[in-house]
Amino acid sequence: MSEKKVLFVASVVKKHINQFHLTYLKWFKDRGYEVHVCARNDFEAGEDCYIPYCDKLFELPFSRSPFSLSNISVYFKLKKIIDEGGYELVHCHTPVAAVISRLASAGQRKKGMKLIYTAHGFHFFKGAPPVSRIYYAVEKCLAPLTDAIITINREDYEAAKRICEKCSCDSYLVHGVGVDTVRIANTSVDFPALRRRLGIPENAFVIMTTVEINRNKNIATALKAFKKVCNSNMYYLVCGSGDMKEHCEKLAAELEISDNVVFAGYRYDVFELLHIADVFLFPSYREGLGIAAIEAMSAGLPVIASDIRGVTEYAVNGKNSMLFPPDDIDGFAGAIKLLYDDKELRERLGAEAAQSVYKFDIRNSVKAMSEIYYKYADIDDGDYPECTENASDYVRVSK
Repeated sequence: MSEKKVLFVASVVKKHINQFHLTYLKWFKDRGYEVHVCARNDFEAGEDCYIPYCDKLFELPFSRSPFSLSNISVYFKLKKIIDEGGYELVHCHTPVAAVISRLASAGQRKKGMKLIYTAHGFHFFKGAPPVSRIYYAVEKCLAPLTDAIITINREDYEAAKRICEKCSCDSYLVHGVGVDTVRIANTSVDFPALRRRLGIPENAFVIMTTVEINRNKNIATALKAFKKVCNSNMYYLVCGSGDMKEHCEKLAAELEISDNVVFAGYRYDVFELLHIADVFLFPSYREGLGIAAIEAMSAGLPVIASDIRGVTEYAVNGKNSMLFPPDDIDGFAGAIKLLYDDKELRERLGAEAAQSVYKFDIRNSVKAMSEIYYKYADIDDGDYPECTENASDYVRVSK
């Protein structure tokens, strides 16, 4: 009897598959599946492109732009992989890769293969620009080519139900891919040594952000807010890489705050870094959920964030966070200053934050995903596990 196979598809390896899905690759490996991945290799030069629990990687040059002609050749390559792969299940992620996956899987679905799509944040949402209606129309057209759409926030779930109502596609709400809240809370760190390695004084007040530094993550607004309140005892620690990193470094220089801003790059020690920070700043324009902020709350940090879909799944203004419109420079600046001056408020918000993230814990996410996988994959062990070992030894989150 041949080994059963599952295929995970996403735009990139390092910043998506390895950050968010290793636990689920392992889940299938533990149940006797051969696990394959299709994604673009986004590791830096000199780094090994390694995916734990993956038996085979197909490197495909997915472009995030839906208008890139290169995605046409990717479609044909992916279709060949799926047609010849003998997969029982394809689980696709990220918008463009998910569109290509569903089109490429149409033939095999007619033969019984199942396809699940996890929407990590629809590009159409309340307040989105009119052009976002195109994305809604695309999802509506692709729903009949999908067995299940998994969403990670309530607004997207309601949209998925509308998209799926006239076809056989199921819709689900799962509270994200899961955060190891216990591990983060219990992470130990050599506080003085780690700050020293980053060039941050031991007694300084540290604002921290972990992101992929792109336009959507809105680091320019964060820097402008920091400029308004920056003093010699304040530091802003920005962890992550991305196409806007150089621009943001130049902006910090123009704002004359470079001495107090640390661009730490892509980090594998984010859990430790959270424990040397005082406040977490999360000014995104758009989030499906915002795992980085949930991780920060797990470490007991108060969060200053954008008042947007996804973030409001866990952040409650005045209770465990302070929320503002994404372009409210003065609001972000005022919140930083308030938390800098008021240690009691900082500690109260942080304590509430740590208590409010349980439903996003990896154990709950794995349990929910297990039930979904059992429905669409022919797994005969009959047990819905409480949890599988979290694979976060390989993970850092900068998104």
